Amino acid sequence: MATLGSRVAGRDRELFVARTEELAFFDGVLAGDSPVRIVHVLGIGGIGKSALLREVARRAGACGFDTVWLDGRDLPPFPAEVDAALRTVTEASPALVLFDSYEMISSLDSHLRDTVIPQLPDTTVVVFASRQPPSRGWFEHGWDALVHTVELDGLAADDAMRLLRAHGVAADTTADAIVRRSHGSPLALVVGAETGPEGSIGELVDRLIGDEVDPAHYRILSVASLARVTTPELLEAVLGDADPQDSYKWLATRSFSEPLASGVTLHSLVAEAVRERIRAHDPVGEAALRRSIADHLHRRAVAGHHGLSMELQHLVVDPNVRWGFASDVGNRYRIDRIRDGDADRIGSILDAVGVSEWWGVTKVFFTDHPECCGVARDAGGRVGGYFIAVSPTSAPRAAERDPLLGPWLRYAHDELGTTSAVLWREAVDLTGEMGEVTSLLGAGGLLATGVVNPRYGFLPISPLVPAALQFSEALGAVHVPALDMHGHGMDLACHVVDFGPGGLIGFQRDWIYRETGSAVPVDGPEGDPARLLRMLREPAGLSHGPAWLGDTPAARLANLRRRVTAALDAFGSHHDDQLARAIIEAAFLGDAAPHEAVARQLHLSRSAYFRRLNAATTRVGEEVVANARRSP
Repeated sequence: MATLGSRVAGRDRELFVARTEELAFFDGVLAGDSPVRIVHVLGIGGIGKSALLREVARRAGACGFDTVWLDGRDLPPFPAEVDAALRTVTEASPALVLFDSYEMISSLDSHLRDTVIPQLPDTTVVVFASRQPPSRGWFEHGWDALVHTVELDGLAADDAMRLLRAHGVAADTTADAIVRRSHGSPLALVVGAETGPEGSIGELVDRLIGDEVDPAHYRILSVASLARVTTPELLEAVLGDADPQDSYKWLATRSFSEPLASGVTLHSLVAEAVRERIRAHDPVGEAALRRSIADHLHRRAVAGHHGLSMELQHLVVDPNVRWGFASDVGNRYRIDRIRDGDADRIGSILDAVGVSEWWGVTKVFFTDHPECCGVARDAGGRVGGYFIAVSPTSAPRAAERDPLLGPWLRYAHDELGTTSAVLWREAVDLTGEMGEVTSLLGAGGLLATGVVNPRYGFLPISPLVPAALQFSEALGAVHVPALDMHGHGMDLACHVVDFGPGGLIGFQRDWIYRETGSAVPVDGPEGDPARLLRMLREPAGLSHGPAWLGDTPAARLANLRRRVTAALDAFGSHHDDQLARAIIEAAFLGDAAPHEAVARQLHLSRSAYFRRLNAATTRVGEEVVANARRSP
C-alpha cells in the first residue's frame, strides 16, 4: 500500500543529486568489497551530510540491510539510551547504523568505541555524520584498518544547478545568482530556491552555525566574518579582548573554521551569511568593525608585514573595486604557476576567439619568462584565466621589447621616475563568465611582481569589458592616450592609477574609511594617538613616517621616545596614575617584553592589565599629539 511516508521518501530521492564518488565508496562498503566498517562523514552545517546518509540508507535497504537511525539532536547522551537503540542489531541480518548530528552526543564516543561497537556483528556498517572531526581513538589500536573519513565539500556548479532545477528553479540569471551565492552548500541552494537570491539570511545563518555560537561570542564571529584571516592579535586590537588567546581558541574549534596562514578563516558561506546579517541589522557597528580591522592591518603592513595588502583588500565592499582585485572567488579557483600544457590550452582558446596574432606576441612570456605569469586553476586542475605582470625592477628583456609593456616601462622610468609600480599586461578570464576570476588574477599579478607597496598601477583597459573601465574609474586612474596600444588584433587603453604617498596599502586603508562614511585618518599629529605608542613596539613602521617626527627612522624613534617620556608628566601622584605610568614605561619604553610578562611584573590580571593599558596608551598618545601641536 502506498503511504504518505513513501511519497516523502520518493520526493527526497528525487531531490538528491551528485556525491557520485562518495556513493561509489559506500556501495563498495555495503557490497563487502572494502574492509571499512566505520565511516565518519565530516562537513559544516548545510553541506548535505544528512541527505547523503538518507541516500546511503536507501541503497543499504536495497542490499538487504536493516537500518538503525540515531539522531544526536533527539537522543539523550546517556549510554543506556544508545545500548537500547542498538539491541535490534543481531547476526540475523546485516545492519547499517547511522549517527546523524553526532557532535551533539560526542560525549558517548569512548563508550561506543570501547564497549558498544566492538560487540556488533562484523557485518554491521556504522556511519557517523558530524561537524567535528573524529577523535584520535578511531585511528589507534587496530581501529584504523576499519575506519574511513569522508569529508564533504560544496557541490560543483553543474550539480548545484541540477539541485535548483529539482526544486523548480529555471536555469536563468536568477539560478546563476543563487549558485554563485551558495558556495556549493545544498542548504543555501534550497533556501535560495525558496526565497530567491536576495532572500532572508537569518534562517540560513542560524542553520549554518547551529548551537555552536552563543550571544557572548557573537562579536568574535562578527570580526571573523569580516576579516580574511583572524588571529589573536587581531581580536585583541579590534575588540580590546582581555583574553584573545581564549577567544581565538574558541573560534578555531568551530566546525565552520579552518586554518589559514597564521590564523583561522571561516568557511566562505558562513562568513558571507554572517556579514550580510550584520550589515542588515547593524550597519554602523559593521562599519566600525571594518575600520578597526583595517587600522590593525595597516599598522602591521607599514611595519613590514606587506603581504597584509590582500587582507586589507578583503575588507572592500564596492563591487567595482573588487572586480579587479580580490583574492576570494568562492574557493573555486587558486593562483598557480604555469604547468606543462597550460600555454597550449590558453593559445588554443585565444586562437578560437580570433586573437591568434596577439597570442603570437604573448607566448614568449609563458615559454621564456613564466615567473611573470600565473593562472587561476580550479580544484580539477583546469585553467580559468591567466595574468602577465611585471615591475620596472623585475621586467625581463622580452617586456622591454613588448609592444605594450615596452612603452609603459619607459614612461614609468622617464616620466614618473619610479620603480614602485606594477604593470599588468593582462588579466584574462577564460571561464566564459566575465569577472569570475579577474579579481583573483589582479591579486596574483601584484604578488608575482614582488612590489610590496606600489605607488603606481598600470592597467590595460579593453573597450570590450565595461567592468574594466568601471574598475579604473573607481580607483581614480588616469587615461594616458600616448600609451594606448592598437595592433596585433587588440585595442588596449593604458590607465595609470596613483595610489598616493602611502602606496597601495595606505590607499586601501583610506578607501575602507571612505566606504564606511568616515574621514580618512591623517598620518601625523592629527592621526591615531595610540598608534604612536605602538610604533615603539613595532619600530619598523617608523621607516614610513610620520615625517613630523624626523627625517630618518632612527631620528623618528629617538624623537618619539623623548616625546612619550615627556608626556608621562601628565600623570599625577594618585595610585591609579602612577600605575598607568608604570604600565607605559614597561610596555613601551622598556625592552618590549610580552604584555603577559609586563602584567605579571605589575601583579595585574590579564583583563585588568589590558584595560588599563588601552586607557593609558590613549591618554599618553593624546598628550604627545597636543604637545606636538604646541611645539612641532
